[in-house]
Amino acid sequence: MNKDVWDADSDDKLMMASYAGGMSIAYSQVGVAHAVSYGLAYLLGTKHGIGNCIVFDKLEEFYPAGVYEFKKMVEKNKIDIPQHITKGLTDEQFNTMIDVSLVMKPLWENALGKDWEKIMTRDRLRALYEKL
Repeated sequence: MNKDVWDADSDDKLMMASYAGGMSIAYSQVGVAHAVSYGLAYLLGTKHGIGNCIVFDKLEEFYPAGVYEFKKMVEKNKIDIPQHITKGLTDEQFNTMIDVSLVMKPLWENALGKDWEKIMTRDRLRALYEKL
């Protein structure tokens, strides 16, 4: 149904669509890139899709075949993935990104399993953020 004006019903429908989209992402098989990208978005304002690319570019240890294909597509299409965006950040800023990322428990569990907290420690996540 097309409307000429935005009204309370439009707000309600948008809220429900946003909620459903967020839940489908949070409980699907999205992985490490998404969880790490949220930290970039929160601290640096990096758009989530771009953040995913920045992160995925450095995730060979988790997705070797996928990152290989990703890098081939990036090169073929002459896409410039931002680099060194975390250079010069303070310990406090890194900790903020880490805190935001680690709150995304369903994403980490989807990516790394039930024992994800033993795998993705704060130190390991810090090292990953430093690569970006």
